[in-house]
Amino acid sequence: MRSGMALIVAFTLLASVAVAQDVTWQMRYDEESSGVSNATITFPTSLAWKYATEAETFNAVATPAVDENAVYAPVGDTIYAIDRLTGALLWEQSAGDEILSSPAIADGILYFGSRDDNLWAIDTRDGSVEWRYATGGGIDTPPVIAYGVIYFGSDDNRITALDLETRRPLWQFQTSGDIKAAPLVYRDVVVVGSLSGDIYCLNSNGQLIWSESIEPNNFFASPVGERTKVIYASGRDLNARDLYSGRLVWGRPFRAGDLIVGSPAVYGRNVYIGTRDGSVYGIDSNRGAAMWKWPSDGAAEPIASSPVIVDDMIVFRSGARDLVAISLDGRDLLWKYTLPEAETKVATPVGGMTEPGMMDPGMMDPGMMLDPGMGPAPGMEPPMIEPGMEPGLEPGIEPGVGPGTGQYQVQELKFEKVVDPSVAVVDNALFTLGDDGVIYGFSSLAPDNVAPTIADAVLEVPGGSRQRARFDMMLADEDDFPDRYADEIAVPGTPPIFISVLVQDEGTGVNPEMVSVTLNGQPASYTYDAREGLVWYIYDPRGAAANLPNGVKQVMIEAVDWRGNRAVKYVSFTVDNKLKAPAPPKPRVPTFEPGAFPGEMMPPEMMP
Repeated sequence: MRSGMALIVAFTLLASVAVAQDVTWQMRYDEESSGVSNATITFPTSLAWKYATEAETFNAVATPAVDENAVYAPVGDTIYAIDRLTGALLWEQSAGDEILSSPAIADGILYFGSRDDNLWAIDTRDGSVEWRYATGGGIDTPPVIAYGVIYFGSDDNRITALDLETRRPLWQFQTSGDIKAAPLVYRDVVVVGSLSGDIYCLNSNGQLIWSESIEPNNFFASPVGERTKVIYASGRDLNARDLYSGRLVWGRPFRAGDLIVGSPAVYGRNVYIGTRDGSVYGIDSNRGAAMWKWPSDGAAEPIASSPVIVDDMIVFRSGARDLVAISLDGRDLLWKYTLPEAETKVATPVGGMTEPGMMDPGMMDPGMMLDPGMGPAPGMEPPMIEPGMEPGLEPGIEPGVGPGTGQYQVQELKFEKVVDPSVAVVDNALFTLGDDGVIYGFSSLAPDNVAPTIADAVLEVPGGSRQRARFDMMLADEDDFPDRYADEIAVPGTPPIFISVLVQDEGTGVNPEMVSVTLNGQPASYTYDAREGLVWYIYDPRGAAANLPNGVKQVMIEAVDWRGNRAVKYVSFTVDNKLKAPAPPKPRVPTFEPGAFPGEMMPPEMMP
């Protein structure tokens, strides 16, 4: 190991080649990619504003950059500067091609890479272009700034160390594959991984100290430094090597159930990762052994973003829409917020404070969401999974492809299809980019005095011809007569019986542990799908069929948001087991409005 004097000399050499910059933002908060923010924040946070960009289709990968004035979010080929407090657009700047590189900020200049083969430097005040540096390939890596030098990788297989004062390269190093993950600048070394499945350790002059081949060839997460170790993820393995010799430190790698594509966070000599199997792990950095797993039972949505450590909490994105904060020991869920589905988000730019509870439920049809006995029905299919991303399978393997059943085909994983944006955390606020081009701002200080909304109650029962019969139910308030609508719907009690209710809260989000359902005053089993915003009461007894007894049935649904705002609604119906199975609804006959389709004739079957 190097001596202390050698480190001092190395730092002196680094300082001599470039003037140090005042770095105000890096994607992983420092050049060591620790993932630790020095901000102070309390949860829950409330939605303060959202800004909808004009992007129609794009890859949501980059994490916004933040300074004291604005949030800078890459969406498609454009950087949007949004007022940090009001959510108003300050300026926008096109980079000519897609931007997947999370920006860095130093001395009022925003730095990011683009797939137009350039590193861009633009003024944070007005978005004007200061300069560009051309490479031989697209730049997807988040740039890292240390000691007046900016380090970045590109798709010409090179890592470049560029002097920010002279704008000339101090050195370049050729790897054997494209570079997608941000390099680690730690003490007097630089570590970088490539998609070829190789990891390289370079000295401050760009000369190779050591390199190792790793499997599989999926290096999407930035390596992180922990004392004299470099910790990195490849595929579903997390490993540690000695920073100066490349020697493996752990007896064996930590193996997750699926890909690790978000960068690890290091804090207090422990490592924290999220995985595509929907788990967060706290890992002892000395032994590479898991200390805990969240959730302890089951899994959340696939985690493909980098966790952030702030105030002894871990903040991360789960799936494309969930924002989650848990305690540093993995025991407590502190906050969970589900971003709206793409179809329900605002379609035009909105600035300033958004009234909580005003989310548009869109065209969701809760009554068609569940197929009795068969799980989710059409309209509730699970999200498409990228080839090779199925939990439990080796990365890069696509099932069901090939000449026969059970055959597999190796398929390359695309960086832009695998990695999700992280959250940007600053004092009392966090920001993130939605998968539909909406930029979200949350604040611990933003007010939220609006209770969750409970709407769109639907009852479904077995109908004639083996089809379901659906009834739209009237909702009654807590201080209203709970059974006032019971005589409007009378059905036999033949199971399965389904009641679904849409529950949403745009302010701080619905607390999943504070949702409850009662049937005639008694606690009832229910399912809460936070992603769809649906609460389900399902009567489907196992074993011999047992009809729901005759009489008025009153169902109470209660939901509380993370600020304690409470909403209660009642639905009621009557069970009469002498009734026949109700007829399923008749299919709707399309209507024709003259003049609605200029130049088109009325269909013959609709002629008067």
